Amino acid sequence: MAFEIVELKKETFTGNKVEIPEFDPQKGFGPMSEIKAAYTNFATNEKDYVGINASLDGLQYYIVASVNNESGDTTFDIPEGKYAKFVTSETDRSALDGFIGASYGEVSQSDTVGIAGSFNLEDLREVDFTLYIPVVSK
Repeated sequence: MAFEIVELKKETFTGNKVEIPEFDPQKGFGPMSEIKAAYTNFATNEKDYVGINASLDGLQYYIVASVNNESGDTTFDIPEGKYAKFVTSETDRSALDGFIGASYGEVSQSDTVGIAGSFNLEDLREVDFTLYIPVVSK
């Protein structure tokens, strides 16, 4: 699985959040994927939003948000910096969560970068599902 390192500018997103369960190897991605799939119904359309997986106050949340959204219970800043960019044409939610897990595996095994944050950005504003994971140089 290949990725490229890109620079993102700071973006602020506002939207709604829901707590998601920690990954349980016994149950797989199913419970988490079901919550994410249902929660994306809050998006105004299928392509003008992002999903943010973030650890906030010790809990794991999924935030459905957009740049121009002025309503919602949560605002989240994606900081300027380096990100590992992964792209897939997959659309099945469970498969996407598997893709995210595999992407983290790729970054953690990289000789050049390491994971730099407790969040990731699922960008659905692009043609294909695009995942950004914050990284730092090793």
